[in-house]
Amino acid sequence: MLRQVKRVVIKVGSQLLAEKNGLNKNFIEKIAEEISTLKREGKEVILVSSGAVLAGIKVLNLDRKPKSLQEKQALSAVGQPYLMAEYTQAFKKHGYNIAQVLLTAEDLRSKKRFSHAKDTFHALSKLNVIPIVNENDTVSVEEIKIGDNDNLAAHVSVVVEADLLIMLTTTNGIFDKDPNIFPDAKKIESVKDIHELQLTCDFSGKSPFGTGGMWTKVEAAFKAARKGIPVIIANGREEKITVKILKGKKKGTLFLPKKELKAKAYRILYLEKPKGKLIIDKGAEEAVLEKGKSLLPKGVKKVEGTFERGDVVEVVNTEGKKLFKGIVKCSSRELLSFDKECIHRDDMVFL
Repeated sequence: MLRQVKRVVIKVGSQLLAEKNGLNKNFIEKIAEEISTLKREGKEVILVSSGAVLAGIKVLNLDRKPKSLQEKQALSAVGQPYLMAEYTQAFKKHGYNIAQVLLTAEDLRSKKRFSHAKDTFHALSKLNVIPIVNENDTVSVEEIKIGDNDNLAAHVSVVVEADLLIMLTTTNGIFDKDPNIFPDAKKIESVKDIHELQLTCDFSGKSPFGTGGMWTKVEAAFKAARKGIPVIIANGREEKITVKILKGKKKGTLFLPKKELKAKAYRILYLEKPKGKLIIDKGAEEAVLEKGKSLLPKGVKKVEGTFERGDVVEVVNTEGKKLFKGIVKCSSRELLSFDKECIHRDDMVFL
């Protein structure tokens, strides 16, 4: 499977890019060399890279992470050109040009902008240019931010229809507990089901530089896997790690692809932020979950939030259990007096 990969997304995080004095230029040189090798072997590569805020901290000689969203946005604005300059220099040694692609969740939620992003990546590939993707932190506010580059990498993999997502970290894969603390930690070779993984692993660890810990990577990997994209979480510090993976060598932890979700379902489940919540009664819950029916307004006991026709809402039962997300056919003002189905069966994604 891995030897047949033609298009790969590689994600590198802040822990790999960080060193005491700022950006780890040796690692940037290393990943540029690896990607250049893959390019010469005929692979199409998209790099998702953290490091803009880290670079901003370096440029301004700060000794701490940003304390507010505004400060993070400012540091990202300062650091992004510095980060890209380092990548430009590193790839130029191997004869490759790079392109900066900055995205927000809003770019991925919109069908039109999603399609435009896909076309841009395709055009860059034709020009033999290596896209380097980051979240557009400078303009991202709560409503439109993706939040971390693990999830961004999963979404980019879906946009470009990647054959493989490689997430590089500082460990040799997923372990049942933190291998930096517990010598007896066992590596998980492959993952079929995220719920089984939750039962066997402790994901409480968090890095000093990254947005989230290992669990964030697991969640992101599972999203891509559910769209049919295999994912490998591996040690970015190992020499030629990505080259070895694409030669079929067993490295890291493999998340096996499932091909469960269509594009619309993926967007509803992982990209759309619910604009409201519907609390439904037992009868409606049984009709939807057990009989495969659409949701009717008469089954809705309570409406929370303000939404319009076409928005995504979250649906829970009277005990607060999340049941599904769906696209509503009416606004929050109209719902309780609406005389047709308020969420069609085809517009539901079950949790």
